[in-house]
Amino acid sequence: MLNSIVFNSGITIGGEIARGQSVLNRAKTDYAPVGIRMGAFKLLPTLSSENEWKDNIYSSQNNAVDDLIFHIKPALAVQSDWNRHALTFALDSDLQSYASRDAEDKENYSFNLNGKFDVLRNSFTHAKLLYANLYENRGQATSVFGDPSSGFIALRPTNYQTLESALGYEHKMNRIRFNLDNDTTHLSYQNGIAPVTFAIIDNDKNRSRLRNETSFRLGYELNPNYEAFLKTSYNFIDYDSQFGVDGLQRSSVGYKGVTGIALDLTGKLTGDVYVGYQLQDYKDIQLNTVSGLTGGLGMKWSPSGLTSIQTNVDRSINETIQGFSSGVFSTAFTVGVDHELLRNIILSANSGYTLNEYQGGNSRTENVYSAGFNAKYLINRHFYLKSGYAIGTRTTSIANTNYDLNSIYITIGSQL
Repeated sequence: MLNSIVFNSGITIGGEIARGQSVLNRAKTDYAPVGIRMGAFKLLPTLSSENEWKDNIYSSQNNAVDDLIFHIKPALAVQSDWNRHALTFALDSDLQSYASRDAEDKENYSFNLNGKFDVLRNSFTHAKLLYANLYENRGQATSVFGDPSSGFIALRPTNYQTLESALGYEHKMNRIRFNLDNDTTHLSYQNGIAPVTFAIIDNDKNRSRLRNETSFRLGYELNPNYEAFLKTSYNFIDYDSQFGVDGLQRSSVGYKGVTGIALDLTGKLTGDVYVGYQLQDYKDIQLNTVSGLTGGLGMKWSPSGLTSIQTNVDRSINETIQGFSSGVFSTAFTVGVDHELLRNIILSANSGYTLNEYQGGNSRTENVYSAGFNAKYLINRHFYLKSGYAIGTRTTSIANTNYDLNSIYITIGSQL
């Protein structure tokens, strides 16, 4: 999903990094956008143009096809400037045009509204409303005719819309903190066209669904740097059609319980680590219940004012409509490093690994690797250049589904 735009106060090279902030995201005094003042709000428009070359646009094992992709990315952030409470609106977009394969053209965009209302000194409510129009990546194994293992792929990438609303409340009393949150997301998948026969791929009936999750978190501050917590959640997933094209009922209910530690060591090292158990039970008796160990880790470390390192580990259960597989246990590891080489030059590198284990059916397994690096050059407070390289690799237990993907890109961006 597209990320919201966030701008922060300026800081000089080698200065202190704010808690939870990376070198990449912090703004520089001489290069920060001024924005447009409108009463108690500030408008921050941006526009970037990116040229990208990919050597395998269909994520295929054989007969890879390359193409040049032109991206236009207009965006707008509107932020309140109040003493109490906060309201932020963000418009993000990525309009893609393929030089040779115009059937792959995409119009990704999202609208994101976030609000925070301060109730008491140590309590607040927060709300979110998001709408996004997106396209799945080619080679997506969770869709029909999205994966080359079927022998062919849909004529166009799968288009879908996301509508999400969230509401939460946090309260702290002495050493005790509790959070109550609810998140509701509806995914609406558009029908596709199968190759050769040109038959309709009934994505809407197979995949469109509502997911609701309610969670409760209870934390206890052991000392100012450590907080122990327990978190439980309940979710239900309700597909728009009771039966899919395959005749299966994929609606389900799930539970998760974890315990962990949140830490903040003088702002240099922040994050949390947790471990627990999760379960997803499916309505159709032909689909196996998915359950097992879950856990996660999210850390941000700033060894100096010039370098920041972020690492994340997450184990979760995801949806699929592949055969008689009920769900996918995904274990993902990512690490990213940002370094301020000069005041206006930032170098970044990242790598990731995901293990996808399909439960039931053909017991498919996938190993997905990714890596990349880029450099960002801030010309002045209104313009910047960015260029980078990325690689992705997938190996699976199913024939004809491995692939390698390389991309190179260069971006010129502007901001007010």
